[in-house]
Amino acid sequence: MYCAYIFILLGLMSFAAMGVFHKLGDILHCDPLHLTLFTMGFAASFAVINAFLFNSYPSGGVPGRVILIAVPFGICTAAGFWFFQRGLRFGNIATSWLLINLSSAVPTALSILVYRESVNGRKALALLLVLVSLLLLWWDRYRDRDKDAKLGRIAASPTIGEGD
Repeated sequence: MYCAYIFILLGLMSFAAMGVFHKLGDILHCDPLHLTLFTMGFAASFAVINAFLFNSYPSGGVPGRVILIAVPFGICTAAGFWFFQRGLRFGNIATSWLLINLSSAVPTALSILVYRESVNGRKALALLLVLVSLLLLWWDRYRDRDKDAKLGRIAASPTIGEGD
């Protein structure tokens, strides 16, 4: 059980570092597509090195179901990374990162609906809090736009091709 906490902590630190690097990429005006390509390339290299260092047979007998899951998972990961990095120029990272974390409500809701997982009080409260968080995000964004409009700071919204 103690080992599980180490992995949770390492995962938490990795996700936190990703948030910092997302913001750094935005500050340095890195092209989101190039950043995504290099990130995925280095991630693949890191995974291959780990596979050869820590597994006796890293390439032996990969089941087809692993490939069926890994391909769409990799596509979603790359697309999510690219879209997130691209969207940072249109908003602030705190709101964007919060929305990314709130996206965990989608698989939670699907597991309740599709896999018929039971909903106890804790899960129901967590889902309710996700909805409250989304409403508060919307309200905060609405207030910021209203405040900017009163100050006359709303300009034409940025286009998709901006910065490319």
